[in-house]
Amino acid sequence: MSQRKTATFWLWIAPSAFPLGLLGTLPVLLLAYISLTSFELGYAWSDHRFVGLANYTRLFSGREVEFWPALWLSLFVTIVSVALKTALGLGVAVILNKKLRFEYLATSLIILPMAVNPAIAGLMWKLMLSYDFGIVNAWLGAVGIPKVVWLGQAWALFSVIVVLVWMHFPLSALMILAGLRNIESEPQQAALMDGCTPRQAFWLIVAPQLLPVLLSSSVFQAILAFQAFGPIFTLTGGGPGDATTILPLYVYKTAFNVGSMGLAAAAAMVLIAVTSLLSAAMLMIGGRRQRS
Repeated sequence: MSQRKTATFWLWIAPSAFPLGLLGTLPVLLLAYISLTSFELGYAWSDHRFVGLANYTRLFSGREVEFWPALWLSLFVTIVSVALKTALGLGVAVILNKKLRFEYLATSLIILPMAVNPAIAGLMWKLMLSYDFGIVNAWLGAVGIPKVVWLGQAWALFSVIVVLVWMHFPLSALMILAGLRNIESEPQQAALMDGCTPRQAFWLIVAPQLLPVLLSSSVFQAILAFQAFGPIFTLTGGGPGDATTILPLYVYKTAFNVGSMGLAAAAAMVLIAVTSLLSAAMLMIGGRRQRS
């Protein structure tokens, strides 16, 4: 691209790129600065002190006893939910790829969870999982199974994962379905004619070609799961106790319940760092797909 074309390109995108860049950069820079201070909620901004890396040292040294459990719980929820969303999305995509009679209706019904606001989804599932009045326990009672305290200590984390999977698996299904429809069917049909079973033809021919799509979908889902806040906040509030306090909820509690904004900002920067690594991985996967 010539210098003139390059200059014209930047001239055209500058009116939108500049404000978007400011909106994306300035809050992060401010957050990074707050993470290096002793700023606390309820005190004047002028009262804060610059403390350097003291907040990060407090987090990673274990003196802030809730940080590491929240981080490990975030990673656990991310890994489990991504595995379930990918597996469920793959199954749904394979079914939709068979050209069902009511394909458009089925697709519309499947993507409905994506249209629900995350906070509303948490409230909806909280009502459904209520011990006394929830429809889930009503169904269990109808078949003779005792009621379950879904939002209690034993089942709260399981309930959170179910809600995250329900909300996000349609995205995996749509991404994988698009990948399936971009794969030529002739090699699979030839394998079937040569004696392969449909399952063997799928795993030996289709699955390897689908791997980049599965990786992209999994990384994108990992970003969504690691940043999840709304549904968990309205479903359990991070409880009971800290049973469902993942990193975003730890940031919220530290900032608004404890009032330690500097410490919360440091934890938020850790969240941004992990999310940035996942985003970079997704971009690398996308770049390799384009080159191939």
